[in-house]
Amino acid sequence: MILICDASPLIFLAKLGRLDLIRLLLADRVVVLRCVAEEVLGDRASFGERVALTSFLASVETVDFDESNFGSQTLSASDRSTLTYAVKHRADLLLADERLLRRIAAEEGIATIGTLGLIMLAVEKGVLSPVDARADLDRAVTTHGFRISAELYRQVIGALENQ
Repeated sequence: MILICDASPLIFLAKLGRLDLIRLLLADRVVVLRCVAEEVLGDRASFGERVALTSFLASVETVDFDESNFGSQTLSASDRSTLTYAVKHRADLLLADERLLRRIAAEEGIATIGTLGLIMLAVEKGVLSPVDARADLDRAVTTHGFRISAELYRQVIGALENQ
């Protein structure tokens, strides 16, 4: 299985100390474009995040690729390159949070999962407890600026309480 990672989930998973969930639950072959790696290691990353991300990036396949077959001005250049790479290399899964990126990937036949989906999968597989997942979600939203609708938040909390 080939998994392509976009920046946002890597950033939030690093903030939460959960980058290990990617390899543990999703794929053995994980690909990160160099432009995405540069984005996540940028000035906004804390020292701890940089350490975690550098270690994670050393364990995955980092590739130089900057082509774009998608003209959307709404998507960032790295989003367009990630999507193009995923389509061109027939990725099995795209790890991305950006709604438009996920929608286009689905239209191209590529399955997607985001940060929240990965955390929920970890609960489903018994890797995280519902209590830990709730704590991660709350920290992501309140401390790290993870944006989800109030309705989705309520649905996730309800699902966690029923685990």
